[in-house]
Amino acid sequence: MSLILSICIPCYGRVEYVRKTLNSIFKDNNNVPLEEYEVIISDNDPQKAIEPLIREFQKPNLKYFHTRCEGFMNSYHVLTYASGEFLKLHNSQTILKKGSLQKMIQEIKSVHDKKPLMFYTNGLLGKLKSIPFDSFESFMYSLSYWSSWSNGFCIWKEEFEKIGAIELNKLFPHTSIFLTQYNSKSFIINDQILFDVQRIPKRGGHNKFEAFTIEYPSLIETCYKQKHISFKCKQHILKDIMYTFLPSLLFNKYIAKIETFDSTGFKQNLKRYFPHYAYTLIWCLVITVPFKLFYRKIKTSL
Repeated sequence: MSLILSICIPCYGRVEYVRKTLNSIFKDNNNVPLEEYEVIISDNDPQKAIEPLIREFQKPNLKYFHTRCEGFMNSYHVLTYASGEFLKLHNSQTILKKGSLQKMIQEIKSVHDKKPLMFYTNGLLGKLKSIPFDSFESFMYSLSYWSSWSNGFCIWKEEFEKIGAIELNKLFPHTSIFLTQYNSKSFIINDQILFDVQRIPKRGGHNKFEAFTIEYPSLIETCYKQKHISFKCKQHILKDIMYTFLPSLLFNKYIAKIETFDSTGFKQNLKRYFPHYAYTLIWCLVITVPFKLFYRKIKTSL
C-alpha cells in the first residue's frame, strides 16, 4: 500500500490534549491500515514535553520532529517533514471521530487523479457533505473566513513541493500557502462532521483581534489585488468577519469569558479594512452570538 495521508500536528505542550488526539487516531480509528497514513508531530517547545508520547504509543507511522521555529510558523514546518501524497494540518487538540479517518482516506483516493484543492470545515457551513466547485472564486466565496482555519488546511504533497520560497504571514503561514493554489483545476469543501475540538479553558496567548482585523484581511486583500478573487468575494469575506466572527470573538472574551486573547488596538485596527461604523455594529451584534450558536448546534444534530 502507498502512503496516502500525512496527518501533520504542530505542537507546543498541552500533552494531555495531544494524548487524546493521538488516541482518537490510533485507537478510535484502528480499522485503517497503518501503512496508509502517518502522523507527524512537529514540536517547537524547548522542553520537548510531547516527546515521551512517541514512546508511549510506539507506532511505526508516528514520527516526532523537534523544531526551533517560533509560534504559528510550526504550521509550515510540520508539512515539510511529511511523506504522504496528501498533507493535512491537524490541530493538536482536535479529536478524530470514529470512522473519520477511513472516510478521509477513501475520499482522497477517489479524487486522487484530479488532485483538487480541498478544505475541511467540519459542519461549520451547515452543508454536512462534500461540495465540489469549479472555480477558486466560488470556492473562496463559500469558504469565506474559514480559509484561515489551520485544522481545515490540506494540500497535495506534489503541489506543496512546487511552491518554492514564498513570504509566509507570521500568524497564518498555512493560509499563505493555501492561497497560492488558485490555479487548481477543481475544488472541494468537505463539510462533514469529522472532528471534535477539545476546549482549552481561558485560551489565549496572542492578539487574535489583530489577526482578524489586520493580518488575515491583508492576505485576502492581496488575493484580490492579484485578481485571484473578485471584489465581490473579498467584500463577502470581510462582511462575514464583521457580522459573524468578530462578534463571536468579543462574546467569548468579554461576556462568556472563556478566552483571554489580547484585544489591544481593536478599535483602531478596524479602520484599515472595515467601514467606520464597524466597531459599534460588532458590539451590537454580540447579543446575537448565543442564538447563532444554539441554531448551529440544533442544525448539526439533526
